[in-house]
Order: sequence, then C-alpha cells, then structure tokens
Amino acid sequence: MLDKIYNIKKNIIIISGGAGYLGGQFSKTISSIGGIPMILDNNEKALKSLKKYFNKKKLKGYFFLIDLNNEIEVKNVISYIYKKFKKIDSLINAAGYTGQAMLKNNEDFFKNFEDYKFDLWKDSLDGNLSSTFLLIKTVSKLMKKKNYGTIINIASDVGIISPDHRIYEPDQKNKYKGTKFNTPLSYSVAKSGIISMTRYLATYFAKSGIRVNCISPAGVNNKHDKKFVKKLSSRIPLGRMAKLHELDGAVIFLCSDASSFVTGHNLVADGGRTIW
Repeated sequence: MLDKIYNIKKNIIIISGGAGYLGGQFSKTISSIGGIPMILDNNEKALKSLKKYFNKKKLKGYFFLIDLNNEIEVKNVISYIYKKFKKIDSLINAAGYTGQAMLKNNEDFFKNFEDYKFDLWKDSLDGNLSSTFLLIKTVSKLMKKKNYGTIINIASDVGIISPDHRIYEPDQKNKYKGTKFNTPLSYSVAKSGIISMTRYLATYFAKSGIRVNCISPAGVNNKHDKKFVKKLSSRIPLGRMAKLHELDGAVIFLCSDASSFVTGHNLVADGGRTIW
C-alpha cells in the first residue's frame, strides 16, 4: 500500500531551477525512483553538467535552457512538454536567487536597506517570486484539462520569521569576521509571498483537482564558512544546517498520492528554527 501511494513512476514533473543546488538534487532523486523530470534552468553550464551526470548514471530527464521570466519562452517550453507527454503531473518551483547566487552576480544585493537599489529589489522579486507566478499560471491551465496536478513551491524559513541579522555580523569575542552576504529584505518578502501565493492558489484550484503546497527549509549546507555554520546552527534546535538530501522526502510526499488530502500546507523543514 505504501509503495503505491508514494509511487511517482512515469510522472511528468517540471522542475524550475532544476539544475541548481536544490533543484538538481530533486531532479536526480525523482529520476532515480522512476519519475521523469523536465529540468528548466537559465544556467547553461549547470544544465550541461547535470545532463552529463544523467547520461553517466543512465537516468531519464529532459533539459531546457530558458529565461523563467520570459512569458513567451515559458509558454513555448510548457506547450512542448504537454504536447509530447499529454500530461503534467507536478510542478516544483525551485528556481530563485539564493545568497550564493546573489553574491556571484552582484555584491550590491547585500547593501543596507537604506542604500538598497530599486533595480536590485525588482530583480530579486522577479527571480524569487515572479517566475513562480508565471510558471503556475502557464502550467495550471493544462493541469485543469486533466482535473489533476500537484504544485510544490520552495519558500524559506525567512518567509516565516525574520532572519537573525547577528549571524552575518562580525563578532570579535568569538573571532568571527562575519560574512560577505546576508538575507536581503527582497528575499524574505519574496518567500513570504510564495507562502501566501500557495495558500491563495490552494483554495482557488481546489475544485480543479490541483493541490498547491510549499516547503520552507532552513539553510542547506553548501560548503559555507565553518564559523558561519556554527553561528547559524546555534539558532537551530537540531544544532545543524540541513543536508542536501533531507528535502527529498518532503518533495516526494507532496508530489505523490501520499499527500492526496493535503493542500495549502507549508511544510517547514527547518530543524526547529522557527519554533524558537
């Protein structure tokens, strides 16, 4: 019985940011258990690297280089997927600007609020929120034709609580130099927006057979500075950051019939951070 309700074999699952740090993990896991990931990303290098991995491991997946904020490109890719497979079972919105991506692209993303550039504010909202809106708008029209579908949005613990600004600041007492990055207001606002969007659309699509949920993880360890990890971990009851694979179970649960009576839910995978 359990095998059946968690079964996502041959399910067509679109993953935005599917070649990224989290999205790439979801793509690999879903393919390894028989799902068929449609991997959408704007990073050509990351897509090529992931495709090479899939070929080496003999995993099945389809790869699309796409600007997720370009409505024409989004419509064309989603239309192609639907025409080829005649269905879309799930959409996972994992694309977004994380701290590492912001740092790589523009250090101004981490300016103080008083000095924050309006263009960067808009870029962050586009990367973390607008692309999610656009994909759901496009995919949901096709899911409605089948009266079935699951949508999973990746939010964040800082969409629920304010980030603890002290973990980024220097601490001379503990010989901590601080970090080059932080959590900009735009990121928190976008992730709060994703949680709100999830709840709104869960009720909006309820009669269409489409379930909409989200996952709010705490920080996932990605070779961060050890002293930063120690600082952040001290704010988490389990005493550590998440490991990359630890969100897989939540994703599979929300994609599968194991969550058939779950919609509008924010699954918080934060090691207990938001309850302190």
